[in-house]
Amino acid sequence: MKIEHHCCKWVRGTLSCRIKREKSKRCRFSNFWIDMVILVSVCVVIVLSFSALAYAQQVLGIDPTVRPGDRLQEIFKEKPPAPPPSLILPPPPPPKKEAEELPLKSVFVRTIVVTGSTVFSSEELAEVTAPYVGRELTNEDLEALRRALTTHYINKGFVNSGAIIPDQTIVDGVITLKIIEGQLTHIEVEGNKWFGDSFIQDRLALGAGPPVNISPLQQCLQILQQDTRIKLVHAELRPGVKPGESVLKVNVEEKIPFMVWLAANNYVPPSIGSRRGLLALAHKNLTGRGDILSFTYGRSEGLRPQIDVWYSLPITARDTTLTMRYRKNGIYNVSRLFEDLDIESKSDIYGLTLRHPFYRTLNQEFAMALTGENLRNKNYMLGEPFSFSLGEEAGESIDTAIRFSQEWTYRTQQQVIAARSRFSFGIDALDATIREHGLPDGEFFSWLGQFQWARILKPWDVQVIFRTDVQLSNDPLLPLEQIAVGGRYTVRGYRENLLVRDQALIASLESRIPIVRNKRWADYLQLVPFIDYGRSWNKDFPTPNPKDIWSIGLGLRWGATLIKSPVE
Repeated sequence: MKIEHHCCKWVRGTLSCRIKREKSKRCRFSNFWIDMVILVSVCVVIVLSFSALAYAQQVLGIDPTVRPGDRLQEIFKEKPPAPPPSLILPPPPPPKKEAEELPLKSVFVRTIVVTGSTVFSSEELAEVTAPYVGRELTNEDLEALRRALTTHYINKGFVNSGAIIPDQTIVDGVITLKIIEGQLTHIEVEGNKWFGDSFIQDRLALGAGPPVNISPLQQCLQILQQDTRIKLVHAELRPGVKPGESVLKVNVEEKIPFMVWLAANNYVPPSIGSRRGLLALAHKNLTGRGDILSFTYGRSEGLRPQIDVWYSLPITARDTTLTMRYRKNGIYNVSRLFEDLDIESKSDIYGLTLRHPFYRTLNQEFAMALTGENLRNKNYMLGEPFSFSLGEEAGESIDTAIRFSQEWTYRTQQQVIAARSRFSFGIDALDATIREHGLPDGEFFSWLGQFQWARILKPWDVQVIFRTDVQLSNDPLLPLEQIAVGGRYTVRGYRENLLVRDQALIASLESRIPIVRNKRWADYLQLVPFIDYGRSWNKDFPTPNPKDIWSIGLGLRWGATLIKSPVE
């Protein structure tokens, strides 16, 4: 179990309005003043109702744990990377006897024909054989020719490929050599307790040719070891039964796939309790096919409950992944100012995502994803449905969205760059809310862009991290599609979801200065100065102040592993 603690001090700025309060003079009770008191009381109730409306728009209808699109993953790991997987290669092939068995002592060679090659052109092979053309060749020369072709393959990474001189009758100085290109006949997997053999075999087979080349095979081994569920990979390429055949023996050391996570934080608006507890349970390899089942339960005074369940299944060896997700939030406003109004909101979000990495190397990945979501939200006041936002019908809003995402990541030991773009199209399907006169409804178009850059500065290992999020919309949005500004992951120093609007620009720059590392009581202790900025505005509707918020602060990050297992 690992815990991480953040604390910070900040100064903050915002555009705000002052409300002047005037003291009322004492007066005698009369029928006139009794009427005035009644009138003022009615006005106060109306003002409170509209205040609750404005306040609830900042709280209700927004997932209290994630913003639209989710935030990008933490891009630097605190633990050092595992050593690269080892691959033991077979010994060089022994000299062939075909040339020694030829009855000729020497022969004049006019032309050399090479057959069986699928990876090198005739011109490239001709450059290798050129020194042996147009002269007398002895048996030793023929063996040297065969070795030259074999060495050419080995130097290019085809370690179990080679040339032979088949039995033949040499006519008009034409001699033929045959290339036997290496094949991987079987992949043996050992040491795996949670992964099925086929999961590992299918992924390594992507780099196994034919013909077998050591470079793509080594890359597949390294990509396999990048899986967070695998600790170490050791492989050995052994000769097979026939010439050119090989067997790959792989030993895998896995990590425990179970995860239990307890957390307490204040990453929710104070109107629903401020402090929240979370319990997460996950199995990262449920059936041995790399599938993940995760369940998260959260609760605070006004968050009853928060549920997040998702299941992810790789459906191809290239990690095309299908993910099903369900989120549920029951939100109750526990602010003393509005507790008598009994404000509550209930939301259900259903999602299905298909993701495929189109390009992946050790340092880069480009992937695209297609997501379908149905988002349902209903608000109540005094036990009755009540609309807190434009576009809602009897307190209810439903939108069905098709989202098209593109993700790119570039990673080295010193630098990480990550970017995500997401286009969302609201469609009239599955009871989506449709309104007229330009009101927010389920038909919309929006774009969310996210970018992160991080770099480690030597020799002090100081991390510098820059993040920015931008959401733009072509239409006014329903609450569940709006973007929230303020809080832990946007502009620190402000309460969560302070500003909830159609469009926003968020930027953050921080550095993490190591103080202590790899101690018994701390995996790391870091000093974190930061500056955050956020601006949000509505589409086609007035935007109340403040539009801009910012903060400058100094934080402390501390992480410690409470239970250290030799398995991990």
